[in-house]
Amino acid sequence: MLKFTTNIMSGKNTDAGLFLSIFACIFTLLPIPALGQEALRLGIMPLQSEERTREIFQPMSEYIQHLTGQKVELLTYPNFLSYWSETQKGDKYDIVFDAANFIDYRNKTHDFTVIAKQPGTVSISLIVPEDSIVFDSEELIGKKISTLGPPSITAINIYEMYDNPIRQPTIIEANNTQHVISMLQDGKVDAGMIPTPLVSSIMANEGGINVVLTTEPVPSMGISVSPDVTSEIREKLAKGFLEADKTPEGKKMLEGTSLNPFEKTSNQDYFGFSEMMMEQL
Repeated sequence: MLKFTTNIMSGKNTDAGLFLSIFACIFTLLPIPALGQEALRLGIMPLQSEERTREIFQPMSEYIQHLTGQKVELLTYPNFLSYWSETQKGDKYDIVFDAANFIDYRNKTHDFTVIAKQPGTVSISLIVPEDSIVFDSEELIGKKISTLGPPSITAINIYEMYDNPIRQPTIIEANNTQHVISMLQDGKVDAGMIPTPLVSSIMANEGGINVVLTTEPVPSMGISVSPDVTSEIREKLAKGFLEADKTPEGKKMLEGTSLNPFEKTSNQDYFGFSEMMMEQL
């Protein structure tokens, strides 16, 4: 990185000294162009509120800056509608961490490359309060179910579950998973759809819910990189995330974000998972 220094001159004023002083004053008023490359933009899908998302993923932002030597701008979104709008444009972020349906869509339409993923698969669970006598999703027809808005994978699953237009629950869209859970806990809805790992976390802590059903699993969330990112940076990111559990900086990132060590993946692993989403839109 270039370092600019300023020499402070003192003593008797001369024409040359006066010129330098005037030049220095003018220079400070002019916009200074950014040094080096522009900041890398890191997008995170809105499972949590924007504030909570920034808090959780700041360690990932800092880790990417450590890996690449470039500043990182962390991008958050208020809901899935705004997230989908930006995703369709294809040029609003350089690196993104999100779910299988978005990864496949972006790979196909904007030539992104997925470089690392969380281990295994993830499913979605339909949950009800523990004192609710509901054992089948059909019992919720005509009832209120909260879920993340389309085209989130939770919304896709619930619309597939209730594909008969005359036998539907009332879908209450939530901005994030905490909103889904709070509506259920407050009795504003009869059921909710959230990622199964969150269900496990709730049951291990406050409890108070039962699982009615769990969907077929899909590949876990992954990190994708724009074709505009250089191959050198892409390789640094892939190596850094796949070996994060082997370095102090990587371990700090994993602990700070509560993520598991990343595993190797490819675009083929996510192939076809955008089809359900596109059918619903």
